[in-house]
Amino acid sequence: MKSAFIQIMTTEFRHIIRNKGVLVLALVAPVVATFLSSKILSTDIQYVKVAAVVPHHTEESRHLISRFEENPVFRFKGYFDDVEEAKKLMYDNRLNAIVVLRPDYDELVARVKGGDRNCPSPVQILVDASDCVVGSSADMYIYSTISQEMGAGEEYFTQKMLYNPHHLSIHSFQPGIISVILFFISMLTAIGLVREKEYGAKDSITLSPISKRALYACKLPPYFVLGMLMALMCFLSEVFLVGLPFRGSVLIVTLVTAVYVATSVFLGLLVSLFCENQANANHILNTLNASVILCFGGVVVPVENLPEWGQNVSNLIYVRWYVEALDKLLIEGVTATFVMKELLMISISAVIFLIVSQLKIGQEE
Repeated sequence: MKSAFIQIMTTEFRHIIRNKGVLVLALVAPVVATFLSSKILSTDIQYVKVAAVVPHHTEESRHLISRFEENPVFRFKGYFDDVEEAKKLMYDNRLNAIVVLRPDYDELVARVKGGDRNCPSPVQILVDASDCVVGSSADMYIYSTISQEMGAGEEYFTQKMLYNPHHLSIHSFQPGIISVILFFISMLTAIGLVREKEYGAKDSITLSPISKRALYACKLPPYFVLGMLMALMCFLSEVFLVGLPFRGSVLIVTLVTAVYVATSVFLGLLVSLFCENQANANHILNTLNASVILCFGGVVVPVENLPEWGQNVSNLIYVRWYVEALDKLLIEGVTATFVMKELLMISISAVIFLIVSQLKIGQEE
């Protein structure tokens, strides 16, 4: 009995050693996961992107704004004469906050210093709170800077949280959650197409009266429709069950989502062409989701919180651009003009996946 137990156990060890894929995964995955979690999964923001609206430049106002220009915590984006003009940079994720000085700033500061508690605040802080973590940090840093300059506290300024005034973290994470859910249509596509290889349907593809490219073109639309149905259920659930705001155009959200779903379907096709069984396809896409999308896609950690090399990697991940598009459309309620970059980047990924798939299919014909 004992010898049989040892023999079976020894045989199993040999199977593990011979399976290079499992062995590498078991030894490398912990190192990669530990490294990424230490370098990527951080809620600390590296800097705050801030601009100033200064109607009248005076020595006092310049002295205050110089605090933001010289402090390494901030990335000062310049002066503006109009709040709405500065907000356009906020829509494009180039600003976290705007410091607005009143036209009579010098006079109001003097009144506050003189003990007048009834005069309006000289400074207003507008913070993009669509991401509550970044918004809270930006608000804290600006509050501290102004307090150090003025030698006082809240009587010198008022604060306004834009897009997510109640700092609901659930609103910040929902665009990422929707993106991850819809990404799984790539897995369904890949598994569905690879299943034919496992069940011996490859010969039926070869003997089909139409070309292999046309055959695959016939197989993809059902997965696209399924993905759009998943998107519909996601948005209905988010709006009516979770309470996520839906401030943007339904038409634009549908268009961006359709391009994102199509890109995911093309990714599923591409993976299926390089896999011989469902397990491999499932493993590749799960690894891609866990180690790349969740870390670099802006799903868990805002892209601006990533180190510079992480932000460069993030630029190549189409999921990141869909997260940003949803954040702008659903929470900020921007027009189509402000999501053109995101739509373009997702479309480029779709074209790349489709071209590589076509080349692979051409090799098999």
